[in-house]
Amino acid sequence: MDQRWAELAETLRVLGMWDRLSDQEAAEAERTIADGGYPFRKPEALEGVLWFYLDSEEMAEGQIRFKLSAIEPALREHGVGLCIDVLNHPDVEATVGDYIIALNGRRCVMWTQADWAQPWIARRKATVRPLAVLNDQLAEAGATVRLFTLYAGSEEATGWLPDPRIVAAVTDSGLIEERELPVLAVHA
Repeated sequence: MDQRWAELAETLRVLGMWDRLSDQEAAEAERTIADGGYPFRKPEALEGVLWFYLDSEEMAEGQIRFKLSAIEPALREHGVGLCIDVLNHPDVEATVGDYIIALNGRRCVMWTQADWAQPWIARRKATVRPLAVLNDQLAEAGATVRLFTLYAGSEEATGWLPDPRIVAAVTDSGLIEERELPVLAVHA
């Protein structure tokens, strides 16, 4: 196996990717990466701590409370509460009105009617935009972790809450295709 995999596995361990796993589970996860395994597989023990399901279609249709509730304890641990107020939520079939929420009092336009010209864009925005607002709040709280997405816009979308150095290490390794790397949720 390419030595870069072993180096990546060691780097991820040092950066704390598996700190929440038992010693045995962490060693197994490190071995998996050293043997060429995908670093962003979803260990069940870290659901709601390091990763969570998003499903962009459900996010666009108004399931934000349900989807983000999975990560609420982890956000609190990093100094960010989670209060979601729906300010306006037209039906996705409507021709007027935008889907607008407030996250901890901050306004967030989930999607506009114009976004629905290409539905995948509306679904992607409904996934990324609230996480970008939460990233602002994580930064203000002095947290190290940030929210990232994988497959935003699809039903397979997942959110990740790692130290950004973990994603940077995987990216810099050159071992994983770009489309398989988590993307930092930012305002666009």
